[in-house]
Amino acid sequence: MASSTYRLADVGAWLTATAKGMVVHANGPAGKVDGRTAVIPQMRGHRIKVVQDGGTVLLVDETTGVVSRIDPSQLKVEQSRALGGVGLQVLVGSGAAYSVDPAKGTVQQIDPVRLSAVGQPAALTPPLGQAGMDAAGNLWVPEPQSGRLVPFHGGRQGRPVPVGGAGDRIALAIAAGTPVAINSSGATASIVRSEGVQKIALPPTVTQAARAGGVKVPAATDGHIVPMLGTGGSLFLLNTQVGQVSPIALRLPSHRFEPPNVLGPRVYLPDRSTGRLLVFNTDTGDWERPMQVTRPGGGIEVVVRDGFLWANDPAGALALAVELGRPGAKRIQKYDDRVPGGQRRPIPTQARPGDGGQGADQGGAGRGGDSGTPPAPPPRDGTPSEPQNVRVDPLNGGMRVTFRPSVGGRPAGYALKGDTAGLQVRPARVGAGGPYQFTVTGGSCNKTYSFTVAVQYKDANGRNAEKSSLASAPVRPCTLPGTPAGFSGAPRNKSAVLTWDGQGTGVTYLLSVDGGAPTPVTSPHTVVGLRNDQKHQFRLTAQNGAGTAPAQASTEVDLAYPRRMYKNANNNETNTLIRPAPRQEGTTSIGSIPRGEYRDLMVICQVRGGTYTETETNYSSDVWNRIEWNGGIGYLHEGLMTTPRTGSFPNLPLYECEN
Repeated sequence: MASSTYRLADVGAWLTATAKGMVVHANGPAGKVDGRTAVIPQMRGHRIKVVQDGGTVLLVDETTGVVSRIDPSQLKVEQSRALGGVGLQVLVGSGAAYSVDPAKGTVQQIDPVRLSAVGQPAALTPPLGQAGMDAAGNLWVPEPQSGRLVPFHGGRQGRPVPVGGAGDRIALAIAAGTPVAINSSGATASIVRSEGVQKIALPPTVTQAARAGGVKVPAATDGHIVPMLGTGGSLFLLNTQVGQVSPIALRLPSHRFEPPNVLGPRVYLPDRSTGRLLVFNTDTGDWERPMQVTRPGGGIEVVVRDGFLWANDPAGALALAVELGRPGAKRIQKYDDRVPGGQRRPIPTQARPGDGGQGADQGGAGRGGDSGTPPAPPPRDGTPSEPQNVRVDPLNGGMRVTFRPSVGGRPAGYALKGDTAGLQVRPARVGAGGPYQFTVTGGSCNKTYSFTVAVQYKDANGRNAEKSSLASAPVRPCTLPGTPAGFSGAPRNKSAVLTWDGQGTGVTYLLSVDGGAPTPVTSPHTVVGLRNDQKHQFRLTAQNGAGTAPAQASTEVDLAYPRRMYKNANNNETNTLIRPAPRQEGTTSIGSIPRGEYRDLMVICQVRGGTYTETETNYSSDVWNRIEWNGGIGYLHEGLMTTPRTGSFPNLPLYECEN
């Protein structure tokens, strides 16, 4: 083992084993420990985070801010250095490494081998949020006091990106290499792309988590799904690729959870109250059998890396390795010693977290063998149970409501209840045999709607009765708008006229000019105050109550001078002098046109200069034409040329000279 060099591609992971004062290297496919090393004595008993990227393995003591480097080939600690204080963050990726001290607000690039500082530290406003590194090796640091994400590349601070208001609760997740800022206070998600920031509206209930520190999200996900855990066990999935937010039925409000993680089609939610991983399958839309990681109340750290999910109790003897595409999990014995502490009484848990039942899953086959456990039993009085797992998915102009039917009794059918006023519900009633869904149309994209499903049946006395499900998460009856089509611009003097195809009611547009801040606009829109003889870039974003479109439309408008050929005029009395500047200065000239001669001259643009009176027509003004003359430029008063006189400046179609 000492001759091996562990890399990210070896499908292994370094796991903390604090009860023994060590870290161990586990092999995922084998499900065994194949290397270990002791931490420095000062770290024993402290909270330690393992940071690894390829051959770089760092141990971060979050209690003291001391960082140690492990040499994987020698299985020993090589260097240790104090880089910060309590809660120190260390991030490594794409050959770059940084330390972030949240309490002091300092960001420092470091050498991942020597652990020494590189360059000068940057000072941000503390406290800082959990930072992350994107696919390009850029560091992104949440600065909640300013409501911004602050990027760093090559140790240099970049332009901050606004993602909320000052003091908002902001959490950062890196989804498929792209920064995603979750603003719990404002119920928005900001996806920071190279072409701009995409805003997604989150359910209003997300704001409830702001009072408890904000929603919990994973540090990074391999795909485009970001799971978000709010207060009371509310769980949502944000698809950053299509901008859709889907609620997951989770009815464990009193449990303590760690941030959820995603591996393939499954969401893994660490439940510290039971010591388990709750598993939700996004393909089937159902909860699967939980995975036991540690004793109830124990710690659970989850890391997703290189096609594996690792669940580890730092103080426990066991860890789990879940491989993408393979059923079940490998149980890894980190060491043989028993975990310190006496027996604890298990907390009763639900068979399926989304069912609202009271049973505890202690193993055993369920529906589909190991895929799950049966739902809660029906009531003993012979009546049907309440419908379960009411889910509402947004549609373009409506919503689709699905649910799990009642168990037991003799249901006569199901009706949709809740925020149905002013909406059209089809069918009006779902039969006992299904299909178990409703389609809802109408409503406002700027409002959210929540529903319950009621089972209808006859009670013991033969009277009509109903039982309603728990309320669904609130959803808007719309999806994100598309990228604006037909976006184009026509040049004008110091301006551009922009047009595009509208997308119907409820959709508004934001325009960014030359990389500036976006502002609301309607079509057609004229942008004024532009500089002539330059190209200008325009980006247009569509938005509605659900958020902004996943992609922007862009166009370029070139305000190059529209050069035109015009003849000189009023040249019957004396030679016409070509001036070096837009004013009359005696006989100063750079050339002349002989008296009585009329030529075609290229006019570049017009400029205001000295007032001049043309003697043949007695026309007076301060407008001069800049013309091409003998390979250079010169000036002729407009009274000495046939250029248009529209009563405005400049005389269209000519532009004003900018220099």
